[in-house]
Amino acid sequence: MNEGNLFEAMRLVLPEHRTMMQQWQSERSLRNPPTLSEDEFQQMQYTWSEAIQNRSRVRVTLFGAKGDTVVEGVPMYHGRLRMATEEGVQSVAVERLVAVELV
Repeated sequence: MNEGNLFEAMRLVLPEHRTMMQQWQSERSLRNPPTLSEDEFQQMQYTWSEAIQNRSRVRVTLFGAKGDTVVEGVPMYHGRLRMATEEGVQSVAVERLVAVELV
């Protein structure tokens, strides 16, 4: 197979196999969640607590398999972690937290 011309190689692939190859490539591109140390987790927790007490804005990075999501707003805690953003109130999934920083 000619490595330099991908389209030439794909011309010889059956449509069902092409779909399977595209699905395999998209699954392969998914990322694994980062493993946070205890210190990193405690620092995020401290920053979050300080922001709740002082009603300060924070920038939260949430892990996503295809890419991280960054949300800015004022954190709240009413049984669950939430953020008041310009778009409204959003829930924050603790298991997806990657970073919390004051803005």
